[in-house]
Parts: sequence; structure tokens; C-alpha cells
Amino acid sequence: MELTLTEFVCLALGGSLALVLFAALLSRFFHSRGERHALARRVICRLCLHAFEDSSLSPIVTCPACRASTERRHRGNLG
Repeated sequence: MELTLTEFVCLALGGSLALVLFAALLSRFFHSRGERHALARRVICRLCLHAFEDSSLSPIVTCPACRASTERRHRGNLG
């Protein structure tokens, strides 16, 4: 089977477009996954309303701004 120049260019452009679309979808997936994980780690102090991230699994965390003990609120399924 022989390809003409037009067929080759069309295949090359189509393949490039498919690769770019795949990379864009993959990038959006990982970005939204990172956002969900950051939201799950976010804590808002009950006293000074300072928002911060804490990656520990402890149900009670200490606010870095005012040093108050704050209970971590568990969210439901985030997505």
C-alpha cells in the first residue's frame, strides 16, 4: 500500500491532534486529582478562621497562626 503525500500529511496531523487531546485530558485529570487531595487536607481554624493544609491523619490539629486545637471536619465523598 502506497501513501500519497496528502494522505501522509492528513495522518500526521490527525495523529498529532489525537496526541495533544490525550495529553490535555491526562493533564486535566491529574490537576483535578491534586485539587481534590489538597481540599481533603485543608483545615480552617475554629478560632481565628485561618485556612491551612495538614497532611497528618490526626483528628485534632494545631493551628499554625494562633496555636488553637482544631477538630478536623470530615467531608463526604469529594468526587
